[in-house]
Amino acid sequence: FCSLEKTQLMKKLFTILTIILLLVSSFTHLYRIDQTFIFQGDEARDVLIAKRMIDNKTPILLGPETSVGNMYLGPLYYYLITPALLISQMHPAGPAIMVGLFGVATTFLIFSWGKKKFGFWGGLVAGFMYALSPVMLHYSRSSWNPNLVPFFSVLLLFVFDYVGRWKWFILGLYAGALFQLHYVALIMVVLTALALLKQDIKIIPKKELIKRILLIVSGFVIVTAPFWAFELRHDFVNTQAFFKYLVSKKAENSVGPGYLERVKNNIVMVSKGIVGSQSIALKEVPSSLVNSASFLLLLFPALFKRRNKHSKDLKQLWFFLIGTIITISFLRENINVHYVSHLFPTIALMFGALATRARPVVRAISVIFLAGLLIWSYPTLIYNLRSKSSIQVERAVEISDYILSQANNRPYNTVNAQGSSITTIQYYLSLSDNPPKNDLQDLVYVICERGPCSSDEETTTLLFLTGPTHPSIAEYLGHPQINEFSQKRVMVQNERISYDTYVGTINIEKE
Repeated sequence: FCSLEKTQLMKKLFTILTIILLLVSSFTHLYRIDQTFIFQGDEARDVLIAKRMIDNKTPILLGPETSVGNMYLGPLYYYLITPALLISQMHPAGPAIMVGLFGVATTFLIFSWGKKKFGFWGGLVAGFMYALSPVMLHYSRSSWNPNLVPFFSVLLLFVFDYVGRWKWFILGLYAGALFQLHYVALIMVVLTALALLKQDIKIIPKKELIKRILLIVSGFVIVTAPFWAFELRHDFVNTQAFFKYLVSKKAENSVGPGYLERVKNNIVMVSKGIVGSQSIALKEVPSSLVNSASFLLLLFPALFKRRNKHSKDLKQLWFFLIGTIITISFLRENINVHYVSHLFPTIALMFGALATRARPVVRAISVIFLAGLLIWSYPTLIYNLRSKSSIQVERAVEISDYILSQANNRPYNTVNAQGSSITTIQYYLSLSDNPPKNDLQDLVYVICERGPCSSDEETTTLLFLTGPTHPSIAEYLGHPQINEFSQKRVMVQNERISYDTYVGTINIEKE
């Protein structure tokens, strides 16, 4: 009877702790998100594209532009944020809240997988690490396509537990999703496929292996179909750009650090950037914590007892980490943390396993390390949740209100000075009853950041050579697409409107 009572008490405790984890994750992912979410040029471009689909009732076929190679991703992310924008009544915080909810769901998936493999406490430690890590939260509280990568990457871990060939089709579906969120995240898919093939290649016939590969391809093509429709209609422009990028990289001189040096740098980046949240920390993480993280992660498989029923799962996590570092080190670009956000769940689960399933000495070291890390990152966490405030929406609203009041229902164009951004303001102007026109008007408003508008705006031939770059939102450009414009004009006003942003009013003389 006492044993039964104790079991029921533990079940209640586990239920309470699970609810606490989800409440904490909901708080850290959603608290003040409408006041702290990032709303800059890329985010404004994305909501403009979503608005375009709402206005035209037509899906687009092209996603966000990549940071290298003049290539574009698939449109999946835009399909996801459009309902969120509608539900929020066109407030740009809607897509950010959607990403935050995905973050809460990711926390639950990490906890569920960790609980299944390493016990309740292992899952709980991993879940809390994801819910409290400043850098993991930073990439879960704003609308940006790489921010959904951790959700789909943790789903890949569940693929290993599926029985039957359909897991290969599901793997293809996840591959298609990650392909459209960030190209580098495909590393996780490749590593998963290699691990699955290694398990099965000796026990299945070649014909069956071919069928499974075809299932992966089928799932991938289904999810990425809009992207390939665009490619077919435009002579595979992105595919050509991708191969040109590879050729150009191969032809580059081998300048900068060598491969082994890049491996070393990327190990430090993972330790400092992900484990230590260095990229957003208020103060530098102590080298002792970074060195401890590197040691624990690199020697991960050796820190457990040999006879461990979950040795395959432990090795798989380590394989994802090492495989990613080895692969991304072939890239000569500077690797930012968001390039490897698919490792967020992996690293959280690794520490969950270390804190609950490793050898006793290692377990103690891991707990001390995690406690120290939490104490060190606490000020950053509190600052991001309580003190940090975004001025971007406030600034965009104030400037768009000023332009609308000055225009007084007259048609007008908007441009930004070289080095300034206008996309956030264009989004709010597009919601008004008097949005800027795409054909040439006599009245032009030029937005200048970090100081008054220069007199050069009265003479530059590049006056209209600015604006959002995505081809699907040319209708929201707010001015004619003219490469050179030399018509006579005069700046009649140059006023500071919001946060050191000035608006110059230009009258163009009729010819």
